Amino acid sequence: MQELDSLFRPEMVGLRRRMLGMSQGDLVSVTGISQGMISKIEQGVKAPSEEHLEKLATAMDCRRTFFFQAEREYGPPMSAHPMYRKKASVGQKVLDKVIAELSVRLGHVRVLLNAVDFSPELPLPQYDSDEYAGQIEEVAAMVRRAWYVPRGPIRSLMDFVERAGILVVHSDMEAAHIDGASYQVAGMPPVIFLNRSLSADRLRFSLAHELGHIVLHRYPSPEMEQQANEFAAAFLMPREDIAAELKGITLAKAAQLKPYWKVSMGALIVRAKTLGKVDDGSYAYLWRQMAMHGYRIREPASLDFAPEQPSVAPALLANLTENMGYDRQDIEQALHLSFDEIEKLYGLKPPSSVLRRVK
Repeated sequence: MQELDSLFRPEMVGLRRRMLGMSQGDLVSVTGISQGMISKIEQGVKAPSEEHLEKLATAMDCRRTFFFQAEREYGPPMSAHPMYRKKASVGQKVLDKVIAELSVRLGHVRVLLNAVDFSPELPLPQYDSDEYAGQIEEVAAMVRRAWYVPRGPIRSLMDFVERAGILVVHSDMEAAHIDGASYQVAGMPPVIFLNRSLSADRLRFSLAHELGHIVLHRYPSPEMEQQANEFAAAFLMPREDIAAELKGITLAKAAQLKPYWKVSMGALIVRAKTLGKVDDGSYAYLWRQMAMHGYRIREPASLDFAPEQPSVAPALLANLTENMGYDRQDIEQALHLSFDEIEKLYGLKPPSSVLRRVK
């Protein structure tokens, strides 16, 4: 026990508890450990006994190794679109649950990356948002040029993002009203988390939005969300390629353009206004029409297209099972959770073809 005491990470107890949406009182009820003792364990004031460890691991459905892993706890992302705009309408417990899960997933990413030689195919440009303030359109154009993106709509944004060495992970963040979040942690490639419940057009715009943060923002700023939105719109709908198509846009024209550009009708209308292709009166009228038809809540299902799926993150997990021979117990030991939970978080049967970029 002395060896384990020296490696015990007390913050991991609280992290796992928050990931499950449990209070200390909830943990008291299922473990029989007093709240005072749980508080002392979480604060690192008192080391847990063997009995405490077994009860905590059982109650929180994780391996004992979860509390001893050589991984840190990560706080909220610098930006979680649109976390801060809607924070007032979301309970702190819900936000804490999502943030804790993202922290645990970052630890998983590090473990999975240790088993492969991960080499990006494309450069990942970095720009100073202060230096390029007011020139976000140009930054988006420069990233497209750096990636040799053909003119017009991007067929698969996910493909370009992953080839640039960014890991994309789908997660359940609907309860927290978060579309996307990104982390740039030293020693790891950038990681973007996307809300898997979003429609395909919102997923794609959120991916471009988080890419904007990675390209532009090393530090938080009051303008960062607006800048990321500007980047996403310019990256997906370049001025020189789409401006002529947006002149005098109508609802019918927006519906026609949506499947081609793979963005929402709303995004097309906003882009038309940004590029001066629709006047204030027409812009307001278009949004009244959108509201009247219910399109502000749900655009026509007939215009839906398939959501873009990440391939690299699933391939990293598949690498353990298909290439390295990990069984259920091995995976549980590596990721410190039950196999059923890991399966729910990630899915364990990705197509073998996604291994093409994991070497």
